[in-house]
Amino acid sequence: MKNVRSRRAFLSLLAAIPAVGCAAQHESDEPIDESEEAWRACRATSSDAEGPYFEAGAPFRATRLASSSERGTRLAVEGRLVGPDCKTPLKGYALDLWQADDEGNYYDASATGYRLRGKVVTDAQGHYRFETIVPGNYGDSEGIRPAHIHAHVLTPGGNILLTTQLYFAGDPYLGQADYCTRDRTCNSSDARRQLQLTDGVAWGTGAAAWGKTATFNAYLPRT
Repeated sequence: MKNVRSRRAFLSLLAAIPAVGCAAQHESDEPIDESEEAWRACRATSSDAEGPYFEAGAPFRATRLASSSERGTRLAVEGRLVGPDCKTPLKGYALDLWQADDEGNYYDASATGYRLRGKVVTDAQGHYRFETIVPGNYGDSEGIRPAHIHAHVLTPGGNILLTTQLYFAGDPYLGQADYCTRDRTCNSSDARRQLQLTDGVAWGTGAAAWGKTATFNAYLPRT
């Protein structure tokens, strides 16, 4: 039986550590553009609120946060983590991820085996991939939040370099429609963290694997 976390808990304050990142089109293992123009385009983006639903201790996953029985549209997100020079890949770093289900419900970690939660680690090229479902919007007495996925970016030693949220381009609740952004606790206005979804093979092979794909590259100002 599911144990849904209260939606009325107060959102945490914005993380103090800045970071940089950008949403992009499909990413391969080819090196990120090292031209001067690309380097100058690499600039800090906002961090975002941790929110009330984070729970420590999420297990490491090969790629998949959601079980095969999880309802919703399949989603695969991939990209790279690179260092302050905007091109050096960060090997062995991790994304600690957590999200709501397709109806906007969060689940207690201990009661559900860390449902829709987990860590994925970057490879030698700084590349990562995680497979999940598109989360739903949720509402409470304050209003409705845009759909989002939470993330901590962790060093190989487990230190948090970035706390942020990934949103979805086109969500009608982004920006000033988002009460958390109006209150200046969140920043869903940041277009660099709004994932552009594309139809594609999200999970493995076969008809059941069809869903949405997106890319997010993160640039960290320190390592």
